[in-house]
Amino acid sequence: MQGDNLIGISTITVILIFILLLGFLYGWKRYIRNKKAIEKTKALLPAIADAIKDYLLLTNYDNYFSNFQEQQFLQAYSAIFSAIPNYYNKTGLAKADNAVIAKFLTIYKSTAKDRTTYNELFVKAESEKYAHLFDTLETYPLSRDQVEAIVRDEDNNLVIAGAGTGKTTTISAKVAYLLTKGLAKPEDLLIISFTKNAVDEMYKRCVQFCSAIPGAEQLDVRTFNSFGYFVTRYCSPSEILLAFDGKEGPTKVFLQKAFNELFINDADFQKKAISFIAFFSRPERDEFEFEDKNEFLKYERSFENETLDGKVVNSKEELQICNFLCLFKIDYEYQKHYPLMPEDRNANYASYQPDFYFSEYEIWHEHYGIDRNGDVPKWFTAKHPHKTGRETYHAGILWKEAIHQKYGTKLIKTYSYENKENTLLQNLRKRLEELGVEFKERTPEELQEIIASSSHFEDFIGLVYTFLGLLKSNGKQPANIKVPLTDKRLKVFLEVFTPLYNEYQRELKKQNAIDFNDMINLASEHITNGHYNKPYKYILVDEFQDMSLGRYELLKSLRKQNPEAKLYTVGDDWQSIFRFSGSDISIITEFAAHFGFTSQSAILKTYRFNDEILKTTSEFIQKNPSQLKKTLSAITIAEQPSFVFHELDLAGQFLPKKKAAKHECIRHILEGIQTIQSDAVVFLIGRYHGNCPDTLPQLKRDFPAFTLNFFTAHSVKGLTADYAILLDMDSGVYGFPSEIADDPILNAVLHEGDKFDNSEERRLFYVATTRARHQNHLLYDQTNPSKFVEELLMLESNQAILQQRRCPECNGILIRRKGIFSEFYGCVNYPQCSGKISINAMNS
Repeated sequence: MQGDNLIGISTITVILIFILLLGFLYGWKRYIRNKKAIEKTKALLPAIADAIKDYLLLTNYDNYFSNFQEQQFLQAYSAIFSAIPNYYNKTGLAKADNAVIAKFLTIYKSTAKDRTTYNELFVKAESEKYAHLFDTLETYPLSRDQVEAIVRDEDNNLVIAGAGTGKTTTISAKVAYLLTKGLAKPEDLLIISFTKNAVDEMYKRCVQFCSAIPGAEQLDVRTFNSFGYFVTRYCSPSEILLAFDGKEGPTKVFLQKAFNELFINDADFQKKAISFIAFFSRPERDEFEFEDKNEFLKYERSFENETLDGKVVNSKEELQICNFLCLFKIDYEYQKHYPLMPEDRNANYASYQPDFYFSEYEIWHEHYGIDRNGDVPKWFTAKHPHKTGRETYHAGILWKEAIHQKYGTKLIKTYSYENKENTLLQNLRKRLEELGVEFKERTPEELQEIIASSSHFEDFIGLVYTFLGLLKSNGKQPANIKVPLTDKRLKVFLEVFTPLYNEYQRELKKQNAIDFNDMINLASEHITNGHYNKPYKYILVDEFQDMSLGRYELLKSLRKQNPEAKLYTVGDDWQSIFRFSGSDISIITEFAAHFGFTSQSAILKTYRFNDEILKTTSEFIQKNPSQLKKTLSAITIAEQPSFVFHELDLAGQFLPKKKAAKHECIRHILEGIQTIQSDAVVFLIGRYHGNCPDTLPQLKRDFPAFTLNFFTAHSVKGLTADYAILLDMDSGVYGFPSEIADDPILNAVLHEGDKFDNSEERRLFYVATTRARHQNHLLYDQTNPSKFVEELLMLESNQAILQQRRCPECNGILIRRKGIFSEFYGCVNYPQCSGKISINAMNS
């Protein structure tokens, strides 16, 4: 027992000794670790002190603390941060040393958060420090929003400025601030806008604001094109010419000449060109997609369904049929009256007019709008005694076929579903040939004459020109365009476009010339390759909403050359209206995704127009969900209705009478304005140059006290009037919105995010309606109003008026008409819609 106790005591002793040894070893190792840590940490202290000093310099309220500076700071001291032991405060360092390390770690870990707080305080302090400058640049002090947008000095700065809020003033004041503060010298700045007029105004304003600064007159203010041309010429060993003098007209003349030569000499090109112009000139849209008849008829009015032989038909499918017949010399009559005996006439079919009649062969042709299942579009209306639109339509088919059977006339039929299945024309040919109809081939010269004289040919050349510009501005070639399998129209267009593109490029090479898009693209390459080197400190861009991908690449190349360069941009996505020259609205709406960390400011107080114009136009533009949401405010309160609608009764009138009616309406408006403001500035605004009244010189003579001028909706951007008269606000190819500008083919070279219906035209209309300080007058044909006019009428302030004027059958607008026996309100979509309401019912 005693031996067992001794063994137990020995074991405990051994264990205790072992523990003591482990403790000694642990303590020794900790001592050695701390000794080394102290030595290592002490070695870091000078660098830690430098880091704190650098941070204090960054946050001493002398300058804005940018994201680039933050990243440089964090990167410069990341190794030191990682090298500091977690147990630094337990190593026996002096208390003062521990405090320095703790301060550095706190700074390093919270730099991003503290930078945000610091910058907010800096902006406030800097605004007060330079208040005298901002208060004296213009007649009135700059707004607080403008001042804050100016003193923010992030790596990337996006200032969203609404219409009339002072974009040019803001960017010019930014230049004055940079030079006054000494952040840059005049030669360190590159200031860019988009048009020569804008550049001239910007330069004038900058020099005016910087008049006390030496060298301010040397500021480099350019358009993108002139800067690109300058860089390209500077870097090119041989002389570079501007293709076609940079003008649209000569370029289109060349494209038309190239088309004619290819058409005669290249059978494959000829076939594809005919296919596009004759059968794909209009965008494809299924009748079954429309919600109601009014929507369908408004869409149809947006196009000129004029055939190659000059007839006007009701639908795209009928247009294709007519063009097919024309190309093969088959004579036909469109909607010829079919004589009926008295007993066959009834209320529904009193005047029977089949779609086509081939007099030489005595064949009638009906084209039925049904799908493979016999269904009709949901907006087809039912007529008594039938309960549905489908029943009504099929009853009509049966009645027509019974008539032809009774009268012993030959009838062939085609169907809408055949068009969807791409068998319409081949089936039509087969049915006609079975009845002995002869198809005759035309010579290339005959075909060229038909195509060239077509009302669609000029539009086609315009589409080619626009597509060419967009393609090149995005740095692409035709082979880069991906065509969905279902988009046959785009496929055919590219087959015609590609040879024209190749001829265009060959001509430029032959002339040793470049176009505006080449200027931008080549300049980007030269800068990227180091052939042009000028390290700008600041790049300031006005009207940034008009950026294209090519211009974006140019800015990227400048930033890559000098990563410290700061980008300052001012723009309004609501006023992006130059997509035909390559503008991509996504570059402003997705700014940070393109450029990186961004400070975004907003200038939302408009000095131009009143609160009613602001409310109506803001609601209108924000129907497009892709536009940035913003809430503008106005300093002026409306004293009169700011939108006045003028219906013109132009139905059935010849052109001289239409022009006279428009002239009298304008004169009446001007007389009304004269009673309010005798020396008013009045703009006449149209979608196209052709909207300018022939009588403008006479109007100027009759109202000499007015400043009266005509502008297109594009050219009026940036200008201000007291009153605006918007002309020809009608539907149609050359209406407003223009369907030419919104051809879906252009989406192949546009950003995915800008495909809202009439998106570009909506922004253009917004520009047109935000020029006037006091009042907009809108003139339109009451039988063919623009969808934008209808939309404005539908806004809350006009809702009651419009609700009283809706067609009971198609929901279109009702207008006052004269019948044989009395007046009534009839649908604007007549004769496609026969809806009407009596005068008494309307007024009750």
